[in-house]
Amino acid sequence: MTNYINTNELDELTQDFLSSFPSHVHMSWSEWQEKAEAYGLDENEIAELQQYLEVNKQLTSPMRFAGRQWWLTKQEIEHVKVLQEYLPTTWESEVQDRMQRGGLGYLNKDWRLKETKKAKRLVK
Repeated sequence: MTNYINTNELDELTQDFLSSFPSHVHMSWSEWQEKAEAYGLDENEIAELQQYLEVNKQLTSPMRFAGRQWWLTKQEIEHVKVLQEYLPTTWESEVQDRMQRGGLGYLNKDWRLKETKKAKRLVK
C-alpha cells in the first residue's frame, strides 16, 4: 500500500473530509472512523485516511498522567509503557522530559532508557 504523506496524494473526498477539520486535530481512531463514515467515505478512502493520520501523527488516543489528559500516538503510548516498566517511580517526569525534548515515541533513540535497561540486566 502507498504511504500517503500529504493531502495532495489523497482521494478527493478524503481531502474534502480532512479539510473540514482544523489541521492537527487529535481524535481516537473510532472517532475518526465514525465521522468518516458519516461523511460518506468508503472502505478504501477510510483505509487511506487511517494511513495518512498515522503518518502525520494525528491518530492518537487519550492517556492521563501528571494530572492532565494527553493525546498520544501508538508509538508514544508504547514508549510510556516501557518507561512505566523500567522507571516505575519517576515515569511521569521521564515522559514529560521526553515530550519537552521531542523524543517521546522514539524508543530506539532513547539512550537513557537503554542505559537503564542495561543496568537492570547487569543487576539480575
